[in-house]
Amino acid sequence: MALKKEKTETRRDQIVQAALEVIGEGGIQGLTTLSIAKIVGISEANLYRHFENKDAILTAVIEHIDQTLSYNLRTVIDGPSGPVEKLETIFNQHISMIQDNRGIPRIVFSSDTILRTELRDKMHSLINRYLKTLTDILKKGIRGGSIKSDMNAEATAAMFIGMIQISAIRWTFSNFQMSLSGESRKLWQAYKKIIKV
Repeated sequence: MALKKEKTETRRDQIVQAALEVIGEGGIQGLTTLSIAKIVGISEANLYRHFENKDAILTAVIEHIDQTLSYNLRTVIDGPSGPVEKLETIFNQHISMIQDNRGIPRIVFSSDTILRTELRDKMHSLINRYLKTLTDILKKGIRGGSIKSDMNAEATAAMFIGMIQISAIRWTFSNFQMSLSGESRKLWQAYKKIIKV
């Protein structure tokens, strides 16, 4: 029984990764169960054994993004580095995650995500939790003296996300030709000068 469950989870992960790949190429509008099934190497009928419809796949994609971000945050927060170094690691991990999954900015900024209540609510919850974690790190840095005491932690956390967002938008609109890591690095260096004591 455990082996069957493991195979099901593996197949679901493959479907989610394939969906991200398809979205990266053609946006949510280009996402079809047939295109996903072809990438995974299964029939459409087999795909429906794992997900009832396209919306369920999109929900799983957002949950995958959420789980990856949460895992990355946990590993950094539990580490020994200081607040500024933690923020830098989180920033770099987030940029790498986007660079490895072109579908992420296309699903996050899609009107389809905004207009579908369940997807919008999941994204809203994800962003709020991410903001809270960043805010907590910034507050700890302010209390500990490594981040300037006059920084507003909530606003500074929102700026952090804004740097990732504008980098991802510019990268996507350049048809992935712009150097995402190079451009985002410039933003991080400027941000670091603003917040660091």
